[in-house]
Amino acid sequence: MLYRNFAIATLLGAPLLVMMVEAVVPKAPASPESVAMETADFVPQPVAPPVIAPQAPPVAPPANFGQPMPGAGQPTLVPGSGLPDAPAMTGTPAFSPLSAPPGSPNAE
Repeated sequence: MLYRNFAIATLLGAPLLVMMVEAVVPKAPASPESVAMETADFVPQPVAPPVIAPQAPPVAPPANFGQPMPGAGQPTLVPGSGLPDAPAMTGTPAFSPLSAPPGSPNAE
């Protein structure tokens, strides 16, 4: 709740603070060059023609676009290619509700 109130106060107070600072801080005097630029007549400059870049040659889509990749349904790791032949868990499970200590939430 405290953070929400701080966020609201920040969103409302920041623009007011900026306006107050802009009203109090003195503005820099205008330089003679900027005053001369504002009062000078506008002289249009010639515009260069647009540069047209050459287009890249079209790229043909691959011949098998949309088709599955070869071997897409095959598993990437199979027994014999660095994996053990036997399953990781053998014998009794590592945990059963009967082996939980009394009073445990997992005990039955």
